[in-house]
Amino acid sequence: MKNFLKEYLKYRPLFYSLIRPREANLFRSLVPFKKPVMDFGCGDGFFSDVFYGDLGKIDVGVDIDKTELEKAKKIGIYKKLVVYRKDRLPFPDNYFSTVISNCVMEHVDNLDHDLREINRVLKPKGRFFCTVMTDKWEEYLFGGRLFGDHYKTWMRNIQVHPNLLSKKEWDETFKNLGFGITKTVGYLNKRSSAWMDILHYVSIGSLISYKLFKKWVLFPERAFLIPKILFKSDKKNIDINRSATLFYILIKK
Repeated sequence: MKNFLKEYLKYRPLFYSLIRPREANLFRSLVPFKKPVMDFGCGDGFFSDVFYGDLGKIDVGVDIDKTELEKAKKIGIYKKLVVYRKDRLPFPDNYFSTVISNCVMEHVDNLDHDLREINRVLKPKGRFFCTVMTDKWEEYLFGGRLFGDHYKTWMRNIQVHPNLLSKKEWDETFKNLGFGITKTVGYLNKRSSAWMDILHYVSIGSLISYKLFKKWVLFPERAFLIPKILFKSDKKNIDINRSATLFYILIKK
């Protein structure tokens, strides 16, 4: 199995190493997925390639961004790539056995509509595995301690987070739109969230190093210590009601 942390330190800015390897481990724990599989909001495909690439290809990747899909095409993790035009997924009812989605639902313009579409294309008893950010993410921002609500509002706009819901609100949304909740896991606590916010700014230097040397992290062996220490401290179960991120295992009713 790949070392997901090292993959992110090797190919992405440092702040990603505090969240994406954790998500990769969560999704990896559920393979093999029952096919066919759709990745909703697949982006450039890097995340799915990290956690799934050594197992084969995912049937369909869907995203609204054609530029990101072109990048995903080069990575080659998907058998088929589809542009989602925010109206209707171009698949018949009850088509997919599994849908995966990593940190997408907090970004979408019309949450209820997109979840209805995902539910529609899922087979009866089909599984939907997804991660979402909660309202705790905004609460835990380190910059919020210094600059208050102005910083939180600014970050919400910059990160395009129209759907930072509480755990209770996410639960109700999924249930109201045709999903049963099989399991929920919290995986980002207050301290790691604050560090992730801080590392966004540290990673500005990563952009410079990438431009000059084609490396996001110049000394990954040293940088490895930061997420490693935080991972170790987070091994205890994180209270799902206090987590900035949640992993849901859902089933179509």
